[in-house]
Amino acid sequence: MKKSILSALMVCSITLTSAALPMAAVADDYDTKIEKQDEIINGLKTKESEALSKLSAIESDMLTTATKIDELTAKKKTLKEEITKLYGEISDLNVRIQKREVQMRNQARDVQVSGTSTSYLDVIINSESISDAISRVQGITTLVNANNDLLERQTSDKEDVEKKTKTVESQISVLETSTKELNEKQASLNTLKIEQEIAKNELEAQRSTEENKKSEYVDQKAAAQKKLEEEQAKQAKQAEAQRKAEAEAAKKLAEAQAANPGLAKMNVVEENGTTNEAPATLVSEKPNGSTAGGGSSIGTGGVSAAKKKAAQIALNAVGQTNPTGWGQSGECIVAVQNWLNAAGIRFSPGGPHSGYTQSGAVQVSWSDVQVGDVVQYENALSPDAWLDGVHTVLVVGVNGSSVQIVESNNPAGSGYVSTTTGWTPSPYAANFRAVVWRFPG
Repeated sequence: MKKSILSALMVCSITLTSAALPMAAVADDYDTKIEKQDEIINGLKTKESEALSKLSAIESDMLTTATKIDELTAKKKTLKEEITKLYGEISDLNVRIQKREVQMRNQARDVQVSGTSTSYLDVIINSESISDAISRVQGITTLVNANNDLLERQTSDKEDVEKKTKTVESQISVLETSTKELNEKQASLNTLKIEQEIAKNELEAQRSTEENKKSEYVDQKAAAQKKLEEEQAKQAKQAEAQRKAEAEAAKKLAEAQAANPGLAKMNVVEENGTTNEAPATLVSEKPNGSTAGGGSSIGTGGVSAAKKKAAQIALNAVGQTNPTGWGQSGECIVAVQNWLNAAGIRFSPGGPHSGYTQSGAVQVSWSDVQVGDVVQYENALSPDAWLDGVHTVLVVGVNGSSVQIVESNNPAGSGYVSTTTGWTPSPYAANFRAVVWRFPG
């Protein structure tokens, strides 16, 4: 009767209907996740819009700066032309100044040669006549006036050169300052634009990631819904198959009872609780006490009609092979639940212990076992845990100390329904115990 851990975990957990409930809950959970993703995505879209607005403002500022750049570039060109012109004027002034210096040196020599370096009185005294004196004075005066005129023009040109030089230097300084400010402004805007583009791209990447997560949740929800629909369809198909199987078994039983009264007696749990074995039997006893296919019924007194019916349904199922797996009809506890529920005895899904208490069943001793009682192997340390060693059988006959049971899925994973006469509980796993449960009804 050993079972694999996986098989034990899958045995006797929930009915087919309740198996679909967690899947529906999963679908609802995906709705919550999708709504949360929508909130995240909308928040990122808002941030993207803000980042785009900032980027537009920066680009507008860059456009304004570009216009200023064009203006400064044009001004720079004009300043260069003015500087070139000023340098030409300065060069011309320098040439004139040099020429005047030569002329002034020549005039100074002429004055010295003609004796103009002496006073006017000496000129008059040394003149031969009045007309000669006048002529000499006029000559000296002309030379002095010419020299003074050159000196004034020389001084004016030098001042003009100095003024133009300062103007050029000032214009150059303005040009350099404007160029520096322009370059700094341009570099700053380029940096801001790059930073804002990076921020916008990061937000777009985050939004893309969150949208991908949402798509995954949508796909997972669709898969969960599809699985739920498939499970519901599977449950409906299994329920229909179970209904047909029970109807077919009832039909065959009726036919067999009509054709062989002795056989009919063997397949009915008697009201007095005991029967004599008829010579005719469906199958022969195996060496280990197991039989396959419709074993005999050994009744016990005081058993309700509903429990005798459940025992009869179980006996009729002997020899069948049903599907196994989580909540499948071939699992041991699910099979017992189906047999009892079909007879009108409520056996609700639950754990190896809680399923009985919540169904109103009570524990009885093995010495008081009756038809319709259920023997459940449970872990003494953790009674409600699905551990390797959990197993369920239905008592279908009691004749003195001989007990007959019907069980499903032994060996584990087979889904095979068999019966054993002369059976006694014997949990194989450590810390396990056999509990006899009696249901109302």
